[in-house]
Amino acid sequence: MSDASTGVASQEAVETRDRILSAAERLFAERGFEATSVRDITAEAGCNVAAVNYHFGGKENLYVETFRGLLGELRDLRIRRIRCDMAEAGEDATLELFVESMANAFLEPFVDAGRGRLLMAFVSREMVDGHLPEGVFSDEFIRPLLDVALEQLSVVGPGLDPMTARLCLMSLVGQLLHVLRARLMFSSGAADLVPADFKSHVDHVVRFTVGGIRACGMDGAPTPPIEEETR
Repeated sequence: MSDASTGVASQEAVETRDRILSAAERLFAERGFEATSVRDITAEAGCNVAAVNYHFGGKENLYVETFRGLLGELRDLRIRRIRCDMAEAGEDATLELFVESMANAFLEPFVDAGRGRLLMAFVSREMVDGHLPEGVFSDEFIRPLLDVALEQLSVVGPGLDPMTARLCLMSLVGQLLHVLRARLMFSSGAADLVPADFKSHVDHVVRFTVGGIRACGMDGAPTPPIEEETR
């Protein structure tokens, strides 16, 4: 086979792989893992069923690869946003700026009605009915984000012990998840229950979270480890 023929074949293989991933993203997000068949994916991708095994080694590996791609995209976007905001502020960086940057980095990807909704649907389905190997979500998504957030919080925060800092960040993420859910739940019929714009949500989350973090730093007592209830 000539070099030109080899190059064409390689390009076609790359394009087929990309079409499979694109189809898998949408179908896994809309239907979930169990309700999505390999035949559904390849029909939308315009290739034969064997292509999934050839490129990914089966449906399970395709799911993991699809999720890794989406999570990696979201993780890197958030990390870049936080680092850039804090770097631009330099010595003028404040706790308020850090929390606002975290909130915007978390919410902005989901404002996009196309890509953002796809990401949110995919993550929501995985949280309810997980099919990722143990450790993939926490090691490849949660830990890298948490490390960056803890690093920045240590610079502008009130000097929290490590566990308290983690709990404060968990509380912040919990608020942001509720913002997303509330906007979906109340988008029609009860729109007056929550602000219509993300900025109002972010402003409130910043005030509430900054107050909580500073209060946690005032008592100076480390948060005791959470122990299992004895029966």
